[in-house]
Amino acid sequence: MTSVKILIRTMSILKNPFAILSLKLRKKPSKVTFSNGTVFQITWPQFRSLRDSYELVKKYRLQQISDEIFKITINSYQLIGSQTLMHTMEEMGSGVYEYNYQDKVVLDIGGFEGDSAVFFWSKGAKKIVIYEPVLEHHPYIHENIRLNNINAEVHAKGIGTKDDEIVVTYDKADNCFGLKTKKTTNKNKMKIKIKNVTHAIVESGADIAKIDCEGAEIALITVSNEILRKLEYIIIEVHTTQIRQQLIEKFKSAGFTMDRYHDGDNDNEISMAYFKRIPEADLSVL
Repeated sequence: MTSVKILIRTMSILKNPFAILSLKLRKKPSKVTFSNGTVFQITWPQFRSLRDSYELVKKYRLQQISDEIFKITINSYQLIGSQTLMHTMEEMGSGVYEYNYQDKVVLDIGGFEGDSAVFFWSKGAKKIVIYEPVLEHHPYIHENIRLNNINAEVHAKGIGTKDDEIVVTYDKADNCFGLKTKKTTNKNKMKIKIKNVTHAIVESGADIAKIDCEGAEIALITVSNEILRKLEYIIIEVHTTQIRQQLIEKFKSAGFTMDRYHDGDNDNEISMAYFKRIPEADLSVL
């Protein structure tokens, strides 16, 4: 039954559905035209991803620039990067980063391909300080900064408890880089530079921090309460329930309240935690 549904969906979203037979058999990129008129020169795995995300393909006006590079246009903003951008933009559009960024400096730890920087800029931020340890993402980051005239500062580093260099094992250098899953083989290795998180916060001069860098959030435990309170709002992707509890206790001691949180799906412990600084006047009476 599932196969029949997939077949029907495939036929319904394509102008030239029989091209898929050639695409699957040849195992080489072929021209595929979707029903909304969008044309791609793609492989079978790429097609399956686009087919399963067709509503996003239409919504974000996806264009193919080269074999692996795509462009998304959203109102007056543009994004260049991998197919994964559709899903990261959909995530951000769901309200996961909802806050008032007007005239604020945002510390963006885990900048991926520059997608979150474009989002913060579109919401009125005055500067984005980006930390992204994966070097192959940096051409996209810099191109997206250029395309959207973003006032940004870019660092090819992750964060941790001290300045360091570590070796990370991973499957793909995508938006799940470093994240261990049930199917992971960890077949690749990469050296990445690490920045002391305390120094990153202080040097950024940020009002708001977004931290989405697998495993790095635990480093916040080592930051002094005085330094943490330089930030008015902190958005953190948390990778275990144990780390989340430690962060809740840490931010409570620093005079923050948990503004909200989102649980992940049933297959992992990932969640989003949002901490808001309590004003000094209100803090004194607690």
